[in-house]
Amino acid sequence: MKRRFILIILIIAILIPETTNATTLKEYEDAVAKYTAELKEKEAKIAKSKEEVEEVKRNIAKIEGQIAQAETDIKNLEAEIEKSNQEIVKKSEESKKIMEYYQIEDGDNAYLEYAFGAETITDMIYRLSIVEQLTAYNDQIMKELTQLIEQNKQKKQSLEAKKTELSTLRKKLESEKERIIEEINGIEGTVPDTKGQIELYKNRVAYYKSKGCKSNDIIGVTCDKPKQVESNSSGNVTPGALIGPNGFRFPIDGGRISWNYGNGHKGVDIVKGCGTPVHAIAPGRVYYVGNTLDIYHAYMVLIVHNVNGRLVFSQYAHVQPNIQVSVGQDVDSNTIIAYMGSTGNSSGCHLHLEMANDYGWGYNTKYEIYIKHIINPFTYVPRP
Repeated sequence: MKRRFILIILIIAILIPETTNATTLKEYEDAVAKYTAELKEKEAKIAKSKEEVEEVKRNIAKIEGQIAQAETDIKNLEAEIEKSNQEIVKKSEESKKIMEYYQIEDGDNAYLEYAFGAETITDMIYRLSIVEQLTAYNDQIMKELTQLIEQNKQKKQSLEAKKTELSTLRKKLESEKERIIEEINGIEGTVPDTKGQIELYKNRVAYYKSKGCKSNDIIGVTCDKPKQVESNSSGNVTPGALIGPNGFRFPIDGGRISWNYGNGHKGVDIVKGCGTPVHAIAPGRVYYVGNTLDIYHAYMVLIVHNVNGRLVFSQYAHVQPNIQVSVGQDVDSNTIIAYMGSTGNSSGCHLHLEMANDYGWGYNTKYEIYIKHIINPFTYVPRP
């Protein structure tokens, strides 16, 4: 019973294809919505940050006005202090003249001489009163003026401190303004990429909808499928083409295998002369063209084929840069897609042919997923 249960589970696992990472039209529609929301968020952040910059600028202008007022107040205080100093000198001279008028000089004896020079008691009391009043008046004036100078000095120190504080605050605001502007520039720098992503996915949605795809369709599997490879119907091909009964062909006319599949080698290496035409191994659609797909920077072409409703990928690597096809182009086994070369990590002219089965990840799979499902090319391609 246990063995029968395990057998049933294995059969189900074989019959049900892996569907994780399948690319549907809805994923592209969701991508449009996602990047559109992201763009709105960035634009809102930029707008808010620009408002913050303007607010900081207003605060800086306000502080600069306060600093200018403080500088004006300091100058006015300095003028007042100078005026007070002149007043002290003036009052001192007046007091001295009054004392001289009464022939009073410094020292207690002079005061006594003046006081006791009176002829009567009444006159003496009057003279003592005059001396006392003059002395008190002079002392009071000097005290008030000295206090005024001290007060002005303290006000000046307070204003200087306030000016320093305002200058420090202005520097902080300037720094904050620069930080916000840098943040704005950083966000604005990513906006073109986000807009590009929106445009990319909008174009994909429009293209696949024009092909009749619905939201839940898997691209290349249930809609916009590449032309199916038919057995014994590879079309008009070159006279030297090696065609298999399943409709697949050997990618070049002639040539030999220099390195087989297996033992860490993901494909087969085929050698012939440099510049030998390379054909698509079966009807299909070009999936990738370029030299940025892996770390070896070999120029390559990837083609997706429809084999009885299942997608199969073929890769042609180390070809010359003058690739003859473009992404999205439909090809057949007579199409020259490239010419044998030695680009990337290569020791000589050869073609690296590599293949992978689709396990539900769809026409628009990622390369790192593709390489996990590599198969022996001779599963489909006839061996020379």
